[in-house]
Amino acid sequence: MQLSSSEPCVVILTEKEVEVSVNNHATFTLPKNYLAAFACNNNVIELSTLNHVLITHINRNIINDYLLFLNKNLTCVKPWSRLATPVIACHSRTPEVFRLAANQSKQQPSKPCEAELTRALLFTVLSNFLEQSRFIALLMYILRSSVRDSVCRIIQSDIQHYWNLRIVASSLCLSPSLLKKKLKNENTSYSQIVTECRMRYAVQMLLMDNKNITQVAQLCGYSSTSYFISVFKAFYGLTPLNYLAKQRQKVMW
Repeated sequence: MQLSSSEPCVVILTEKEVEVSVNNHATFTLPKNYLAAFACNNNVIELSTLNHVLITHINRNIINDYLLFLNKNLTCVKPWSRLATPVIACHSRTPEVFRLAANQSKQQPSKPCEAELTRALLFTVLSNFLEQSRFIALLMYILRSSVRDSVCRIIQSDIQHYWNLRIVASSLCLSPSLLKKKLKNENTSYSQIVTECRMRYAVQMLLMDNKNITQVAQLCGYSSTSYFISVFKAFYGLTPLNYLAKQRQKVMW
């Protein structure tokens, strides 16, 4: 029976032994009470039965948020081989939590608290795989739908770092010139992506952490506060202080 999903990642929990084949490669067996995370995009996943598995569907936003939550340097992660079977498996430590997550992942949240509950449960499901050495690489592979997204994830993994085109290109196993070309084909550029990532992070710091402007500039990777203010104003149309005042005024209203 074929496993399919509209989301890029599916995690299953087996209730008995299940035979699995991915892209018509050699069949392998998942023991009872095992979790398996699959990359679904463009992969044909066949299971001997679907009657004895529970399924969670995990979208790109959840995976991206989870990688940010882990706060790991993604430049050190060896890319997932395109020849490798896109699956990671491990013993399930929290089957009851998985059952809740499987149910929540199929629901459309009607309230913010329901969305946060689903997010927390799916983070718990994903954390079962952290001891698997290639798990982070698999998540990055699942998300690698565009070069822009891949560049964003690397920069967001350490927003303060002094990134340059060469380092980011090397992390993606690309030459700097090829990375520039691929980003141009996606109607963006390396410098534009860096600025967008830093400016979004700057707003988070201003609104949530009550940092002063100099602290926010440093946290966003800017050594010059005045330059940070000029970039912020060019991006948002307001200085950081005016932006903060406007947001606070909205809350009061």
